[in-house]
Amino acid sequence: MRIPLLNIFDEDMRDVVSGAAFAFALRIMGAGFGFGFNLLLARILGAGGVGIYYLSLTVTTIATVIGRLGLDNSLLRYASVGAANHNWDQVAGIYRQALYLALAASGFTSVLMFMFAPWIACDIFKKPALITLLRIMAFSVVPFSLLNLYAELLKAFKKTGQASFIQGTGIPLACLLMLICLAWTTLSVDEIALIYVIASISVLSSGIWLWRKAAPQISGLRGKFCLRRLIATSLPLFWVSSMSMLMSWTDTIMLGVWMESDSVGLYNAAARIAMLTSFILVAVNTIAAPKFASMYAQGDYRALEKFARQITLIMILFATPVLTIFLVWPKLILKLFGPEFIFADKALTVLALGQFVNVATGSVGYLLMMSGHEKLMRNNIIFAAVLNVAFNIILIPRFGIVGAASSTAAALSVMNIVSMGLVYWKTGLLTFPYPKSVL
Repeated sequence: MRIPLLNIFDEDMRDVVSGAAFAFALRIMGAGFGFGFNLLLARILGAGGVGIYYLSLTVTTIATVIGRLGLDNSLLRYASVGAANHNWDQVAGIYRQALYLALAASGFTSVLMFMFAPWIACDIFKKPALITLLRIMAFSVVPFSLLNLYAELLKAFKKTGQASFIQGTGIPLACLLMLICLAWTTLSVDEIALIYVIASISVLSSGIWLWRKAAPQISGLRGKFCLRRLIATSLPLFWVSSMSMLMSWTDTIMLGVWMESDSVGLYNAAARIAMLTSFILVAVNTIAAPKFASMYAQGDYRALEKFARQITLIMILFATPVLTIFLVWPKLILKLFGPEFIFADKALTVLALGQFVNVATGSVGYLLMMSGHEKLMRNNIIFAAVLNVAFNIILIPRFGIVGAASSTAAALSVMNIVSMGLVYWKTGLLTFPYPKSVL
């Protein structure tokens, strides 16, 4: 049944608005579950315990990015085109090759993380309490790496709600439910890490089941896809993912090296709240990225530009009220985590502004990757990551968590503005929702 309001949009936008509405609802639920989990975490562990937990999660995230080898974005690109053309051999081939590669790579990084946990904890972070925590979290590397691949495959088949559940809602929901069930006990940070591992395995199992239901066409097909082509596409995207990860986690790593665990905990509470400013971007990208790939492959550039600008305008309209709340009442939001967390109010304000720039420039990263310009995206994100590291080195010793927030927000803004310029330079497409003549 058509929703009458959607008639003001063309067919592509109707698909995105209706699909994004469902994905957006799931993202809201995921953000709510994540917020609830972080809230309980802060109440159970305090700022110091939260800091230790998020340091271990940072190392785990690095390991999973290495374990995916950039295959997630390649899967989305080629599986989207294969599904649109009903080329099931291509879909089956890229699925099986990517799965085997990711399984081997993530298994290897998981073993390395387990073995080098003492060195990471004691020599890098000077925090011996991290050793056991890192070894527990190492068991989540393989399931978390693979569930992201299954989410991208579901996106390619336009199963955006299911992909949003696997990639955004599932783990926070599972962790929150387990925390609530165990609320009567006194939980240590190591036990909470074990909860995260169980949640990752559970969500991966759900992803495998949903994928088999979504793609019966490839059942029994070995498929064929050029392995060299897959690797050639994935390696630049691997560097994009690696540098994106570096952008996201440099602040936490450097705070962990130079500051106490309490500062890491305060900062990560602010960072996770600030991400709510841009979670509409994640919801829209879930639907938009496969359309970018198919529309660009068909040469429908005028429709692609119109589509990209319309979704940017919608995202700005959604993000503005969220930003306003964080600018006006940051302490009120942070106080929910505990009285000690209100000292992260300035960090929250700065990070929210950086995330708003991320939204206002549109889906420029996906546009570059889905149009075959992944190397430009790689170069841009490397530049931004280096800039972020330099800013953190200069600002964290002087300004603590506010310095980390300023560094991250500035580097993120520069990266997205440059990406918007690169999209216009290489494709002639403008994502910012203003007339070209005005700009």
